[in-house]
Amino acid sequence: MLYQLRKAFREQKNMEIMYLDQHNNVTQRFIRILKLNDKTVKAYCYHKKSLRIFKIDNMLSGCIVSPYKRVKGA
Repeated sequence: MLYQLRKAFREQKNMEIMYLDQHNNVTQRFIRILKLNDKTVKAYCYHKKSLRIFKIDNMLSGCIVSPYKRVKGA
C-alpha cells in the first residue's frame, strides 16, 4: 500500500481507496495526496469535498486511478 501511495504522490495521480473510518465503517474514497508520511496521508477527499487526514493503517486497499476524461458524444 505504501508503495502505491508514494507512487501516486510522486506522479501527482489520484487514488481510489477503501478506508476503515473511526466508526469501523468501510468507505470508498477518491483522494488527491498532498502530503505523505509514515503513518498518515493528508489529502483532498473528493467524496467529502475537503482536506482530510487518513491513517495508512486504516487503508484497506487502494489503486491509482486515471483522471476522468469526458468523451465527446457520450
